[in-house]
Parts: sequence; C-alpha cells; structure tokens
Amino acid sequence: MCSTGRALLLVLFIASTPALTAAQGPGSRFAAVVGGATLSDMAGLAATSDSRWGATAGLLFGVNTWRTAITLEGNYIQKGGGDTRLDYIELPLTIGGVVPTGGAGRVRVYGGASVGFKVSCESDVASCDTAEGTEWGLPIGIQFGRAASSGASFFAFDVRYTFALSDAFEGLDVYNRPWQFRLMFGKVLGVRSE
Repeated sequence: MCSTGRALLLVLFIASTPALTAAQGPGSRFAAVVGGATLSDMAGLAATSDSRWGATAGLLFGVNTWRTAITLEGNYIQKGGGDTRLDYIELPLTIGGVVPTGGAGRVRVYGGASVGFKVSCESDVASCDTAEGTEWGLPIGIQFGRAASSGASFFAFDVRYTFALSDAFEGLDVYNRPWQFRLMFGKVLGVRSE
C-alpha cells in the first residue's frame, strides 16, 4: 500500500465532510447505476504494454450542494494491458464543480482519490502471485448530464482517467493507466433546503 495514497484519501475525506454535513443552501442526494468500457495499458521503467479493452460497472452515491457534487462509488473495473488483465473492486471518492449548460443540461469536472482491491489476475508475462492486492489512484474526469423533465432522474456520460499512486505488481515498477467511458442512469433520492 502507498502511504501517499492513504494520506490523500484522508485529506479529501476530511475536506469533503463539512460540505456533506453542513452545506449551505439547497442540496440533493442522488444514486446512479454506472456501466461502460475501459481502455487500459501498463507503463513503467521497463516498457509500456499494448492497450486492452475491458468493462466497468457499479453504483454511485452523491450529494449536490450549490454548484458542487461529491460522490462515492463502488465499481468493478478491468485494467491491465496487453496479455495482462487485472480486475478490481474500486472505491473512488470525488468532488467537483457543476456548471449548467442551459435547460436541464449539466457539466461536472471532478477529481478525487480511489482505492482498489484486486479480485482476479490473468497474465502471460508476469506472475499473478506478485500482483499487489491494493491499488491507489487519483481519478480526474468530466461528466455530461441531463435531467429528465420531471427532475427526478438523470442520464450522464462520463470520461475518466486515473493516475496511479501505486504499482500493479510487486518489484516490477509497472502501473495501470486506465481510461473509463461510462454511461449512468440516476435518481434523485431527496432534496433539502435550508
């Protein structure tokens, strides 16, 4: 495990807690089902692998406060590159600004921290016994969304890249470089006004 990753996750959580618990002004809680494709390769000191396509799916929970959205996700994601496939359960915590684009449209630019737990490994070039069990990263992304006419649900398209803070394999100095292209369908769970 990377101590830098743990520290960043802790700082992000502490910074976001006041917004979650004491946000001023109107806010809403929401949940979404997320799914899509990943395009990943592995890079390091020795070489860069070929890219490979994979899949991702999960759940997203969040809160909107003024022009900020904070989300916590639980995702299954396939990473790796070339002949190596690593599957993780990933827990990203993100915070980002929301900009209205006219009508019911919204754009969200965000960043955060994530931790992933390896669930499987297949590789022709490395021993899966040396695959790290935990992976830390810094996701950044942009999301384009639109609310339904009732305002009770929304659709969005999301593009995300995650900067690795830890190696994928012990002693090999290689890390995952995943892009995610995701669709989401969400529902508003409640609106609060102060």
